[in-house]
Amino acid sequence: MQTNQVNKSKIVSLEKGKLPPQDVGLEVIILGGMLIDKKGVDDCLEVIKTPDVFYKDAHKNIFEAISYLYNKAEGVDIVTVSEQLKKKKLLEASGGDYYLVQLTQKVSSAAHIEFHSRIVLQKFIQREYIRFANQLLESSYDDSADVFDMMEQAEINFTKISEMINRGKSEVSWADAINEVPKRVEFLTNNSGDVTGVTTGLVKLDKWFGGWQPTDLIVIGARPGMGKTAFTINNMIKAAQSGKVVGFMSLEMSAIQLATRGVAVNSNYHMRQLNQTGFEHPKYFKGLNDLVNVMAELPIHIDDRPGLNIGEMKAKARSWKRKYGLDILIVDYIQLADGHSDVRIRTGETSRGLKHIAKELEIPVIGLSQLSRGVETRGGSKRPLLSDLKEAGDIEQDADIVGFLYRPAYYGFECDYEILEQDENTEFIVAKNRNGGIGTEGIWFEENKTKFMDYSPMINREDDEVDF
Repeated sequence: MQTNQVNKSKIVSLEKGKLPPQDVGLEVIILGGMLIDKKGVDDCLEVIKTPDVFYKDAHKNIFEAISYLYNKAEGVDIVTVSEQLKKKKLLEASGGDYYLVQLTQKVSSAAHIEFHSRIVLQKFIQREYIRFANQLLESSYDDSADVFDMMEQAEINFTKISEMINRGKSEVSWADAINEVPKRVEFLTNNSGDVTGVTTGLVKLDKWFGGWQPTDLIVIGARPGMGKTAFTINNMIKAAQSGKVVGFMSLEMSAIQLATRGVAVNSNYHMRQLNQTGFEHPKYFKGLNDLVNVMAELPIHIDDRPGLNIGEMKAKARSWKRKYGLDILIVDYIQLADGHSDVRIRTGETSRGLKHIAKELEIPVIGLSQLSRGVETRGGSKRPLLSDLKEAGDIEQDADIVGFLYRPAYYGFECDYEILEQDENTEFIVAKNRNGGIGTEGIWFEENKTKFMDYSPMINREDDEVDF
């Protein structure tokens, strides 16, 4: 009986007369070890996450059966795996019971399975590279193919490989983690008062948070008109000016609109001049051009495609990290992401995905969020609450920091000067802070320039330092 046949589609580069990279012998040892020892299952699943890593179809089927039983907390042995394959009508295609017995006879223990699994994973990655290269080669000969679609698909394909490698990394040991604690405290001690992460763009918030910290998901929520996009554009410019590489995914505005606002943030030009009226005198163009020439060198990367889904966001973020050394990612805004038809599910997938990006790439990720209309209909001050986050359960749960922007004047209210100083008109409400305190910090919003500052520039302060 012929078993373990290889699909013809696996035979690539026939001109070279070569089979794809593989190590069937190690696959046998891995599966045999998994069948005789639970530790072998644990070790293998730390590295191999998908049946496709195995070269032979029979081995894919057997691995999938073992994984299913393991995830169901059921016993893994020849009998249970055989029964699972029978249920799927795959036992004969996988070599039958005789082949399962043969697998166990090839090994005496589950030792070194993690090491062997990494070799098999490497062979799979080599095969995938060959497959992607052949796809790209075939598309390159197709005159009807869009070259930019080809580039994007190639980027996505190679990113999938990076994701698979990252998923296969072993855990960090407790000893390694605990030894980082005094190092972190020493760093903070030696840099007391300094920005230890990526600047927020405002001195007050830098003092509050120490800058945005790696692996944190920061959600900035506000109703329309409060200035949440202006806040993050200010953050984008200031972070880039400090030398950090910024990625901005704008699901709402075009790149040109973002750039225009960036000029306003970094100058004394009014948005009306930049968007509607132009300058009263041509002499102002020199200053604008000089500013643009300087700002063009800032390490900012923008993707303004509408309706990106979280998978595309992950692919782009990884690409920016690999190419440019991405330091911070901004997404404007979470509810505009594409995905599941149910908005709550889609929003949850997006917020969880952004948190995954933050952890995987070890960068802070800022996600803007629209607040529900409940803010408008509620009596009183209209200050946002955590419950005002649209689909709040998912976003609030995933976020490390939730900050709300609240401008009383927008609703025709006087500022509460028990909270704000005379030279402040906006409340930055820290509603959640997983690693610190909550509260409210006063800042200033210059509406005609869509610019956030620590204080109003029109009021002279006696102190040069920003109080905290």
